[in-house]
Formats: sequence, C-alpha cells, structure tokens
Amino acid sequence: DGALDLAQSAHCLGLAMVQLGRLEEAQQVFDLAAGEVPENNLPYAARLSAMAGNAAMARQRPDEALPLIDRAGGMALAAQDQPLAAQLRVDLARTLVALGNDADAEKALAEARDADATNGEAWLLSATLSRRMKRYGEAQQQIERAGDLAPRDPAVGLEAGVIAALSGREQDAIRSFQSVVEVAPDSYEANRAKGYLEQLGGDVPQTESPPSR
Repeated sequence: DGALDLAQSAHCLGLAMVQLGRLEEAQQVFDLAAGEVPENNLPYAARLSAMAGNAAMARQRPDEALPLIDRAGGMALAAQDQPLAAQLRVDLARTLVALGNDADAEKALAEARDADATNGEAWLLSATLSRRMKRYGEAQQQIERAGDLAPRDPAVGLEAGVIAALSGREQDAIRSFQSVVEVAPDSYEANRAKGYLEQLGGDVPQTESPPSR
C-alpha cells in the first residue's frame, strides 16, 4: 500500500529528526505520517499522532500537543485497542495538567481506567490528582489499586506516603517512605522519601551500596 509506505517512511524520518534534536520538524513529520495511514490501521495512526504530540511536549508546547494526543486517544478508542487507548489518555492527562486543566485531566484519567483497569500509571496519576484536589479518600483508594498493580514502583510508594501524611496517618506515611528507600535506594523517589522521613522523625533505612568494581 503506497499510503502505508509513505507513512512508514515519514515515521523513520521523524525518528531521525528526534535523534538530531529537531523536534519541531519531527512533530510536523509524525503528524503528516499519521494522516497518511490507511483507515484500516487506526492503532498505527494513533501511535504516530501521539509521537507528534510527544514531540510538542518535549518542546514545552503542551498547547500544540493537546489536539494531537487527544486525536490519538480517540483513534485508539475507535480501534478498540484498549491498552493503547488507556496509555494515550494518560498522556492526555499529563498534557492537560501541564496546561493547568485538572478537571479535564481527571476525565482523561477516568477514560484511561475504563479502557484498561490494569494500567498502573493511570491509577497512580489519578491518586496524585485526587490528592492535589484534597480528596484524600479517593486518593487512598486509587493509590492502593496502583500498589496492587505495581507493588515495587517507588513512585507509587512515594505517593502513598504523601497521601498518608496529608491524611494524618503519620506511621503509615513513615512505613511507605521507608519502603521506597529499601526498594529503590538510589532513585529520585528515595531521595524525596528520605527528606520526608527526616521531617516526620522516622528512621531512614540503611541500604548497602553496590560493591565497587
């Protein structure tokens, strides 16, 4: 199919532009590629449109990313590719948060959870957004679901600790922050968790450094 060949060629060109740091051109090429994909291959068109949106986000242009990522999610939903739709609605929520639109971000995350209830990132971001809106009961339920899906994700442990602390459950918060340090001692999240533990007066777990070569 000539149209598909053209889309795939533009896809490769877009990836090369990303490698060169020419993100605005990459965005345009991915958008062009998405428009060339035959109608019977909506998931591929959705991925290309999302790549155009992600290039816009990398340029710090969430206003340009928004219609591209929204369109991508709509294509994935139309194709009934539920895991892809969920991930693209998560991307849409991130874009909306960057634009300060928490209400629509919340709707996008609800669509993500409906599309694929096993998407742990959707539950984590939902918990974070609920917590920012001071809806701590909802945040707690959502972070528990994220923890069921990704029990060793330090970002989940960190958010669980923050929600617990803000809900007045100090000992639960301390345990969550300690678990982050134990599970991922060298991570960004562990550094944040150590700072929270110092504020709460909790013991910082001692972790062994990997042996030097």
